[in-house]
Amino acid sequence: MQQNNSDVKDKEALFNSLLKDNHASIYRICMAYLYDRSHVDDLYQEILYSVWKSLDSYKGAAQISTWIYRIAVNTAISYNINNKKQQHLELPETLNLPTEEKDVKQEEAQFNKLRQCIQQLEAQDRLVISLVLEDKSYKDIAEITGSNTNNVGVKINRIKARLLKLMENTSEHEL
Repeated sequence: MQQNNSDVKDKEALFNSLLKDNHASIYRICMAYLYDRSHVDDLYQEILYSVWKSLDSYKGAAQISTWIYRIAVNTAISYNINNKKQQHLELPETLNLPTEEKDVKQEEAQFNKLRQCIQQLEAQDRLVISLVLEDKSYKDIAEITGSNTNNVGVKINRIKARLLKLMENTSEHEL
């Protein structure tokens, strides 16, 4: 069945609005799943295409941002399988760094150390901790990862403990 012009325009408007609201999150997922940054734009386009194709099937069972995250994660996983690329996650790019230069350098060193420790985690754990860093709720994380809320809480605590251990055992010269 062919859509009429009004339906297409409504879908385009919704898609553009979703893109505006979720651009940074989608981009972070792209960065998180690829070592080779030259593929980020390709993965980003794949995710946008997947969201566009799936837009008519959104039923409202989950928040639309969670639904988009799920599509993005699934597309990224498929992309990596199809392209046999290694996976890793990075922290969000927006951190509140102090203004004094000495403090900035110290914070940057800690940030880099944390990023390196996160990269040592398993792929699923990297995804979970990146969602925590984006202030996603346990419910949202459970929906995105296909888990349940109770397991997410336990998993987050274990990941935090593992990160703390990695941070304590990693010296600056190892990075």
